[in-house]
Amino acid sequence: MANRHSMDLTTGSVFKKLLLFTLPILASNMIQQLYHAADVMVVGQFAFDPVTSLAAVGSSGSITTLILNVFLGLSVGANVACANLYGRGDHENLNKTMYTSLILAVVGGIFVGIVGFAFARPLLLMTGCPPTIIEEATTYMQIIFLGQPFNLIFKFGAGILRSHGDSKRPMYILTAAGLVNVVLNVFFVVAFHWDAAGVAAATSISNLISAAAVLAILFHPNGEFHLSFREVCFSFKAMKEIARIGLPSGINGILFSVSNVMLTSSVNTFDDVIIAGNSAANSVDNILFQFINSIYTAVISFTGQNYGKRDFSRIHRGLFHAILLNVGIYAFLDIFILVKPEFFVGIFTDEAAVIAAGAQKVVITGAGYVLYVVSDLSIGALRGMGVALIPTVINVACICLTRLVWILFIFPFKHDFKFLLLCYPISWIISSTAQLICYFYYRKKKIKEWEEEQRKALGLNHT
Repeated sequence: MANRHSMDLTTGSVFKKLLLFTLPILASNMIQQLYHAADVMVVGQFAFDPVTSLAAVGSSGSITTLILNVFLGLSVGANVACANLYGRGDHENLNKTMYTSLILAVVGGIFVGIVGFAFARPLLLMTGCPPTIIEEATTYMQIIFLGQPFNLIFKFGAGILRSHGDSKRPMYILTAAGLVNVVLNVFFVVAFHWDAAGVAAATSISNLISAAAVLAILFHPNGEFHLSFREVCFSFKAMKEIARIGLPSGINGILFSVSNVMLTSSVNTFDDVIIAGNSAANSVDNILFQFINSIYTAVISFTGQNYGKRDFSRIHRGLFHAILLNVGIYAFLDIFILVKPEFFVGIFTDEAAVIAAGAQKVVITGAGYVLYVVSDLSIGALRGMGVALIPTVINVACICLTRLVWILFIFPFKHDFKFLLLCYPISWIISSTAQLICYFYYRKKKIKEWEEEQRKALGLNHT
């Protein structure tokens, strides 16, 4: 199934292959974040009431992620399962896994869309969304959820492409969809005055375009995947493997989102200026986070392919190079973030008070991502080797519970925005230490298991 778009990550220079594979993923993730950044920029500059619209757009992000997370986790499981089979050269089971992945995307997307649309307002009220923005936030969130079936189809489809070493075509798709998103943002808000609803509609239409494009590649009659709508099938064996890897990842995402929803609820105890500043800072953070997330995604596919061949030395070198690359990127970015945080927040709003509030968060969280690198990339390597449950338990203990304790028992003693945000870097340091220890333990265990399999195979051959 090799083709000019795929990249064999099991041979050649580790750093070069990892870098070449990561760059299109980074570009893809940046473009996707620019969807939301464009939403924030347009409502922050052109909405009738910029502060209210900005707060409405920012208030629903953690809730949307919370509902999506099980299926986003399953998309990780699909990526790993496909990468393992591709690295092993098992094309028959690979096709079954691809079909099963896409069925999960469709069913999951419809489920998420219905639940999100129906319960948007109650969920916002549960997070303490202020009455001043509840109506606009509800409308924004409902329209966003109408586009989630298409979003999940693209996520699963892009995961399949990347499992084959193809990180470029998802980038091309998102570039085209991103341009459409920006144009429609301006059109709906400036021409029609739809404000938050307008940018939500633009994002959902962009998701539709992305889904259609990735399906066109996977099901092209003369394409390299040889998939056909007439031959679509569901494999319980493939589903079991996807779920084994993906469900712990999804649960991890849910619990992560719960802690973020609680943080949002704590932020909502401040005034509208702080809420709007937090929303603008989230847009900066989301862009900065993509440097970790992109390399994490690359590490999953890189490890997945090499684990299919049981090349543990190459897996280890891949993680080492990934950590060095990521730390170097954030060390460079932190120079600019710490010197002029207001510049980054000011891209999304002209309100001086909002900029000042958002800059506080950018300094603490944006500049602190360097502390989280080891944790996230170690998790990527573990999941690529099929180890999913224990990293989830560690994340829950080190990040979610740490933040929960901070919010419930420490934050009440000092009701201050900056003090609330300190739970981020503290939890990252604890998690990075624990996940690295976990990686070394399971790497040693997997090597021993493989050596034992080889000894048994040799013993059988001699008999």
